[in-house]
Amino acid sequence: MSPVTRVRGLGRYLGRPPATLASVVTLVLVWAGLARGFGLADTISSPALVAAATADLLASMEWVPHVLDTFRRTVFGFVATLAVGTALGVLVGASRFWERALGGYVTIGLALPSLFAAVFAAMWFGISDLTPMVAGAAISFPFVAQGVADGVKDVDRDLVEMSTAFEVGRWRMLRRVVVRSVLPEWFSGARYAFAICWKITTLAELVAAGSGIGFMIEFEMRRLSITGVFSWTLLFVAILLVLEYGVFQRLERRAFAYRTEGVPMR
Repeated sequence: MSPVTRVRGLGRYLGRPPATLASVVTLVLVWAGLARGFGLADTISSPALVAAATADLLASMEWVPHVLDTFRRTVFGFVATLAVGTALGVLVGASRFWERALGGYVTIGLALPSLFAAVFAAMWFGISDLTPMVAGAAISFPFVAQGVADGVKDVDRDLVEMSTAFEVGRWRMLRRVVVRSVLPEWFSGARYAFAICWKITTLAELVAAGSGIGFMIEFEMRRLSITGVFSWTLLFVAILLVLEYGVFQRLERRAFAYRTEGVPMR
């Protein structure tokens, strides 16, 4: 079996296009060439050093409590994001008054630098779980709100009027027409918000936390260990990819299976 065939087979197995794997392999080879050919291993580390350090980290199980702390903070921040973002999005999308009153906050939230949220949360709550939770929610909720607002505005008014004309029940109409129209935008915003929340939680841990992936990245930075920083960063990215392609994409396929299978949404 040729190397190209192996890459394509692995790409199908992981659910990613072969081109993506090929680009990753190319990046690793270029990195290794720079580190070895120009003697930059001390500056940019190398794939071999990072792989060895990551294997040692995984074997030591030191990563488990830190990953659990980051995941717990992210989940709490994400739940707050969904609650605030969904409610705000419905208000902004359904009412001109609330759009004028609250739409500006969504725009400001979309433009707010991540570091500002982490620093302000650290100043307000200090070294505590609230700092990464609040920072993550503050940055990510506007993406859910914007998606929900757009979905509410795009609801087919003709379908709503037709449902009313045929005396379809209010809850049935909301479930079959409104929710079905808004759900794709909501789900897309939620997926993106989770990734943002995971990232900002880690950033806030770097600024003000006593545990977590961000805290450990900052610890390795203070030790001036670029290999250690890359190891924890690789773990951070790997977990996010597992959640994205192993959880969210599967949920999305199930939630919208009716589009391709003709299954009615009851």
